[in-house]
Amino acid sequence: MEVKLGGTFLTCAMGPLHHAGTSIQASRVPEGLRELAPEGLLGGFQRGVDQAAKLAGVRREDVERLLPMGEVREAVERLAESQPEALIAWDVYAGRIGGLLQGVAEVTDHGHAPDASLCLERLANKVRRDPPFSEPLQALAEDIAYWQKMIGRCRKLLDESGGGALARAYRRRQIRKLATIVASALVIVAALSVIVRVRTARARVDALLERAEVCAVRDIAPEDVERATSEQQRRVAARLEECAAAQAREAAEREERLRAEEKAREEERRRAERDERCAALAVRFKAGAFSDDDGALAGVRGDLIRRIAQRRLTAADVGPTGPALPCEGARGGDELRAAFVDALVASAWTWVPSADPGPRLGELLSARRAELPERARTMLSGRAVYESKRAIVSGDPAALGRASRLCALTAALEIPSGSACAALARLAAKPSP
Repeated sequence: MEVKLGGTFLTCAMGPLHHAGTSIQASRVPEGLRELAPEGLLGGFQRGVDQAAKLAGVRREDVERLLPMGEVREAVERLAESQPEALIAWDVYAGRIGGLLQGVAEVTDHGHAPDASLCLERLANKVRRDPPFSEPLQALAEDIAYWQKMIGRCRKLLDESGGGALARAYRRRQIRKLATIVASALVIVAALSVIVRVRTARARVDALLERAEVCAVRDIAPEDVERATSEQQRRVAARLEECAAAQAREAAEREERLRAEEKAREEERRRAERDERCAALAVRFKAGAFSDDDGALAGVRGDLIRRIAQRRLTAADVGPTGPALPCEGARGGDELRAAFVDALVASAWTWVPSADPGPRLGELLSARRAELPERARTMLSGRAVYESKRAIVSGDPAALGRASRLCALTAALEIPSGSACAALARLAAKPSP
């Protein structure tokens, strides 16, 4: 009991001193000096007395009768003079001195509260050559040391009161408390055990509900769900439904992703296989060692490969769609495309008189238009004019389409087509009734 009473008193009474010492160590000297005001130190002293009285179950007056209250009042009166003088001296002189606080921290051991009186004495020694500054600090350091010594005496008196009224009152109070604790211990332990289990379970439920992973609720133990609140149980049920829906979506997305990956791998395999075959076909075509079966490999019908090699294209080879080019987009396709254009130029008279040209024919021939025979160019011009006039008069959709394709070809090959193609274009631009 004695240690508890003395220690409780000391903790309260030394609180302002520790705060002041800490502030001075941290270079907050004005704050530390204000903390040493007599009313603050006396307040800490009185709090210590009150706490000791409360702990012993007696009145404050009973505790004060054990303490040298006359010396306490004397110490407070001394501080009432020295503390304001030290604060004024600091405010007047401290701003003119550089590096004043350096080394003050050295007065306190690590792990122990700073000694306010020793900190003040260190400050006073640093400005010893300036008496108006150092003397108030030194006087306050001595008064604080006296105050600390007086507090130590008070603690010792409280610690030595074991045989007196405080000790007996303290023991009676402790016995009553112990009896109350023992009487209700079983009830408290049982209730606390239930409360702890319920609160712990609900805390675990809350922790899993707060996790970002929606399926984290599956880790909740069944007994925790039973102890959860109705709101927690509702949230758990809702999250379980969200988890099931999320897993179903993930499964569907995973399946779709696997199908897409498989499709992409298959397309890549086919593309690589087509590249390899088309590259080989281009080599064989150049050497004249191809067969009619190579048409299917090149993606064209019939014996187009042979007609390209023989430069005997037909009207069907140039339209009305396409033309279809062997191995287009694959390795070797450029060589076969160039061969197709060579065949177009060489066999102009097999398709110019009657062909319904596809939309890509002009693109293929535009770079080689100067190589077309002049008579072939004239024939294409005449056909475009004739087909345009005929289509405008008849209004037949098929005739209009064929005429439009002929006009597009003459435009790509820079072959004049007169006003007929212009009239056809204006007709096509009119909105439908």
